[in-house]
Amino acid sequence: MLLHYFSVLPLLIAIVGLTTCYSASDIIQSTNPYLTTADRIHLKKILEPGLTSNDVTFTYYAVHGYTFLGENLPNKQDICDFLIKVLNNGNNITMEKAFHIASTWHVMGNCQANPPSNIAKVLTNAIEKDTSNMVELYYAVNGLTALSEKLSRDKVDKIIRAVQNALRKDDNIWNLGYAFHIASDLGTSGAFAFDRIEDAIIQADEVDGQYLQFEGGLSVTSFLVNGILKLSSTLKKKPPLTSQQTVKLANYLLSRRSVQTPRGVTSLLSALMILANNDFEKLMCVTLANEEISISTRQPLVTVKVCDILGNPVTGTFKVIANSATRVGDDVVLFNKQSLQPVPADKTLYTMNLMEMKPERGFYKISVTAGSVTNTVRVKVLCEVVVDHMEIGTADADQTTQPKLERVIFPEKLSQKVEADSQQKLVMRFLLKDGGNKKSMRTHQAFVRLSSASDSKDSSKKGQEIVFVAEPDTSHLYKFDMPVGTAAVNFDYQSGDYNVELIVGDAVLSNPFQWTVATVNLKFPERTLTERGVDKSVFYKYKSNVYTTKPEIQHMFREPEKRPPAFVSNLFTGLCLAPVLLLLLLWAKLGVNISNFPFSLSAVTFHLGLGSIFILFGIFWLKLNMFVTLRYLLGLGVVTFLAGNKMLSRIAHKHKSH
Repeated sequence: MLLHYFSVLPLLIAIVGLTTCYSASDIIQSTNPYLTTADRIHLKKILEPGLTSNDVTFTYYAVHGYTFLGENLPNKQDICDFLIKVLNNGNNITMEKAFHIASTWHVMGNCQANPPSNIAKVLTNAIEKDTSNMVELYYAVNGLTALSEKLSRDKVDKIIRAVQNALRKDDNIWNLGYAFHIASDLGTSGAFAFDRIEDAIIQADEVDGQYLQFEGGLSVTSFLVNGILKLSSTLKKKPPLTSQQTVKLANYLLSRRSVQTPRGVTSLLSALMILANNDFEKLMCVTLANEEISISTRQPLVTVKVCDILGNPVTGTFKVIANSATRVGDDVVLFNKQSLQPVPADKTLYTMNLMEMKPERGFYKISVTAGSVTNTVRVKVLCEVVVDHMEIGTADADQTTQPKLERVIFPEKLSQKVEADSQQKLVMRFLLKDGGNKKSMRTHQAFVRLSSASDSKDSSKKGQEIVFVAEPDTSHLYKFDMPVGTAAVNFDYQSGDYNVELIVGDAVLSNPFQWTVATVNLKFPERTLTERGVDKSVFYKYKSNVYTTKPEIQHMFREPEKRPPAFVSNLFTGLCLAPVLLLLLLWAKLGVNISNFPFSLSAVTFHLGLGSIFILFGIFWLKLNMFVTLRYLLGLGVVTFLAGNKMLSRIAHKHKSH
């Protein structure tokens, strides 16, 4: 039976692993965000200074960034003149500068008929040298490709050998990225690098199950994504990237939309462009068009945006379907399979009238499928709260009689003033209902606020207020009782007119309100001598010095118990050691045969280890803690056990031989 179990166990593990992988593949199908108009404006502002810069590198990033954004260059001729000036005046053009000029020249398109020959010469020299590193080879090959320079078969073979030799020495992710870019510019000859794509992908780090990035951040991640997809496009072979990996790479890139440098902007846009336009995986974003809009009777439409990662409409024919809507908290399913209708004015928007399903207030998770892509969006459904019943009045503090309550209609104010003295209590009863289904409801916030309504010129008698929490019972009827005599201290014993306001609020209310219900005249008792000496700051009211430094709290440790005299302690220690002395005396009287002691390494080690353990226990009693003692005991115990086992084995063998 046990053998059968172990034979089936690997199969079970494999099935569980496959199930886990399958379920994990369904976690993310849609990218989380997309490139919004606000993001484009932000990125454009970062690039703008580079268009007028005197640095070729900044100009390179600005021109490429504007091209990726689809923006027209405002000073194209000025940029051309700047590039030509640099080429004419630069007798010593570096490899990096030559690459930036060549690439920018290519993007500009028509600065002049033919680019100067000195830039091509600088790039060609890097290929002819035997000592060029990967960066120089990348600059040279990519720059010559931008200049439409043809590479001979001999040079292509030399480049391939140089790249392969460099990867044998160091195949870090940057070198792999350079290899992919170089190979993509070599056409079908670059097939040698395709098999190394998997070596790069396995080095990516997954974050929170949603993002995939390479160590080094945005620059290296963008560089590798560009290189992998460019090489795959050149060879017309699907890259070894799963759909989930592609989505997670896009999620990471989109999470860096707040980048603040021209290089970062260009890296971000170049990777997003090639991800959005590649022929192997069409990424889609399914999300709410506006996360801030709540659903209510005034705004009943759920609007979903379906676009690519650049925010553009997705080509092709597909349906957008809301698979289900589930209320958060109790998992009540509102509906299944509802089609969303396209918005004629915007091809990326699809809507449905959620209020037609008569949802109750709360938060809902809606699973939306667009074509083969599914995502879950979260919406908030609001309700309109209605004050169904409101009564206010007074009752005796000892509850000997029934309360005298007056009915108030929302949002009016009680016409007559309520009088309450120190022998009474202020009473309020109200019931809130959902305006949609007319059911009684509770809210997160239901406060009763009493604030001074006095017109007295005496500033000491103005501004008195206190806020109470109204609590509902099991039938959702809110009750508020305030004994006037007991509450006098909270109002600083200032009798007079007070406005009674009801404050109702909740995250799922479309009409939170603050309603002045009535004016009540409160007559507090006179302050007693004892109460006059009480510090008012102990009461529930605002104090200006509430944030001042408080007195330091001094912790009082328990005093140690009285210890016995030294004579008693020494006597007790002697009594504890007495059995050892008695043992030695008995050994001497009996005549211990020490000559039979086996003087071997194991015997000596065993007895020394045993003695060391006893000494360790004594030190533990004096100063060591348990964890340090256990650490030492582990080493001594292992040595003593092995030595004792060896000693006993020898003694047993000796007895058998005799």
